[in-house]
Amino acid sequence: MKRILAPVFTIIIALSSCSGNKTESQTTETVSTQAAVVNLSPQKFLEKSPNGVIIDVRTPAEIAQGKIAGSVAMDYYQPDFWNKVQEYPKDKEIYLYCAVGARSEDAAQKLIQQGYTKVYHLQGGIQAWYQNGLPISQE
Repeated sequence: MKRILAPVFTIIIALSSCSGNKTESQTTETVSTQAAVVNLSPQKFLEKSPNGVIIDVRTPAEIAQGKIAGSVAMDYYQPDFWNKVQEYPKDKEIYLYCAVGARSEDAAQKLIQQGYTKVYHLQGGIQAWYQNGLPISQE
């Protein structure tokens, strides 16, 4: 009888310790979940962007060719770019775009890493915006 009970107790202890680890890892996953960049089509960007601040991360020469009305110019390549962006609260809706999407997507990912929770990115940049027949401002 003792020979049977020892393995049974060993199995019970092993199973209970495994289930404890599972709960711990599930808790860790829940805690580490963070916001993510939301990629938007030009139409969705047009619909949603009036709810927040629109940031054009292109250079002044690129912006001179036209921009999305109401957007704020913040050249991604300038050393003060991050200081300017951080003037906005981390829970503010931030809408980013560039020429074709690479710079603004990079900026959006970095904003998420810095704790911003509502970050939106225009897929395809202003080029996709223009190709969809949406208005370009010369202001």
